[in-house]
Amino acid sequence: MACEGCEVIPRLGETAARLYLAPKLAHTRGRALRQLRDAGWEVTRLEGGVLYVDVPEGGIPGLLESLAGMLTRPELGNCPAVVLTAGAQFEVRHLGGMVPLSVLVARQEDGWLGELLAEERLEMHFQPILHADDGERVFAYEALARGIGADGSLIRPDRLFGAARATELMFHLDRAARVAAIRQAAAHGITENVFINFNPTSVYDPVFCLKTTFDEVNRLNTDPGRYVFEVVETDEVEDAGHLEAILREYRRQGFRVALDDLGAGYGSLDLLQNIRPDFVKLDRAMVDGVAADGYRASITGRLIQMAKDLEVTVIAEGVERVEDWIWLREREVDLVQGFHFARPARTPPRPGAAGFGESLGAQSSRRG
Repeated sequence: MACEGCEVIPRLGETAARLYLAPKLAHTRGRALRQLRDAGWEVTRLEGGVLYVDVPEGGIPGLLESLAGMLTRPELGNCPAVVLTAGAQFEVRHLGGMVPLSVLVARQEDGWLGELLAEERLEMHFQPILHADDGERVFAYEALARGIGADGSLIRPDRLFGAARATELMFHLDRAARVAAIRQAAAHGITENVFINFNPTSVYDPVFCLKTTFDEVNRLNTDPGRYVFEVVETDEVEDAGHLEAILREYRRQGFRVALDDLGAGYGSLDLLQNIRPDFVKLDRAMVDGVAADGYRASITGRLIQMAKDLEVTVIAEGVERVEDWIWLREREVDLVQGFHFARPARTPPRPGAAGFGESLGAQSSRRG
């Protein structure tokens, strides 16, 4: 079973509604009350400093726009709010639906994201992870999420995930991306390993929140050992114990795990010893230009040796120069990934196909 309500994507409707506000600061409450009334909104003040505004059909966008112009960003973030059906009285059961007013404003401004998730308009682009010794044999593909706009345009991941954070829809986007990666990798006939990113802060309870992921693998009757779940946004991990619980559940189901961005900060080194991943990815900042930078080379070389001493498979991502690939190969890095070999694409790039290893061949030939 899954968490009650997990499948529901919060969206603002167009029907008549009632917006409840509970500003934490008295001056915010007073200013909102005064300016809303000055703008023509009928505001009711309840005990405990709670306000509500009855909104006619189609009026939510205008009300949220007014509030966004009246209050500062910190005030919006410190004003719990909830939208109920017209005339509804606030009850204890509604507490769980309250979010900062800033989130409601963002959901209105980025309403396209809720529609995208509801219509499953996520497209995965696949980038190969190759054996470092020859740079041609595919070990795995990393699935990278892109959004598809209502007009068919491509939505870049920075905009996609930025909107998800602002609207507090990271749980929904992260889950949808995991399922889309598994489903689309199978549709493309990928038989190699598949790396799938996940943000641990979006998983509240491993057993319940990851069930849709496990169900999709079982539905397709594929080997869970082929899937590697890659921890991203390690700088946001504040509860290592929670992350360990998530990864235990992944491993209990037969999956493998990877730690992204090794060398990006103290946090990634702490996680390395705590979670003991099957794979580590060197942060691209430690890889790009390493062959020409002695300082960077010294640090990166030690990171590689440390991972090898721990018997963890090392992946160098962000390889864009043949010189860096040669340097990594000489230090016996296991796997490589980057634009030098192939860019992410809708159709998984294959050796011999157009765009695969073109820069590799050209630059290698110049060096004999």
